[in-house]
Amino acid sequence: TSKSGGGFTLTELLITITILVIVTGAVYGGYSLSQKAYSGGETSAEITQNGRVIIERINREIRQAKEIAGDFPEERAAAQEEIIFEDGHIETPYRYVHYFKSDSEIKREALGYYFSGDPGENLVPWDAFPPLGQTLQTKTLEEARTIGEWVLSLEFWGSKVINIALTLQKKDKVFNLESEIFVRNF
Repeated sequence: TSKSGGGFTLTELLITITILVIVTGAVYGGYSLSQKAYSGGETSAEITQNGRVIIERINREIRQAKEIAGDFPEERAAAQEEIIFEDGHIETPYRYVHYFKSDSEIKREALGYYFSGDPGENLVPWDAFPPLGQTLQTKTLEEARTIGEWVLSLEFWGSKVINIALTLQKKDKVFNLESEIFVRNF
């Protein structure tokens, strides 16, 4: 007996569906893998660029600083998470730049110091001795602005050569940067 039907047998249909599922799974797996690789590369590029921008901006301003405010540790073990220095880019005397870590961001603000008894709040050096009965006060000249994000740690140490160590993290990517700054003006 011969069959003259034009249909598929159950076996042929099952084999075709199995092959289709395998091919679809392979295509989806390849697509998913390429998306993960692209996303990981994009994250790495973002975190690297962010770290370089932070370091370059801090480097540029510290290189032109007139004076670092405060005592700075020589060893990394005693490193600080902030730095204050007299701004060398602006003619106004006694204007100080303050870089610091706040949560997972690096922020920059401008500060000034004055004596508590001075109604004009005239700016004085950070280490000025106030007249008897007065104190050295701080005022914000420029509000804190974020200059970088995804920061795990920020460290400053050194005197003639200022060292910076910066660690950033976004998702599972971690990026470490270190820089040495040779200060020109002191």
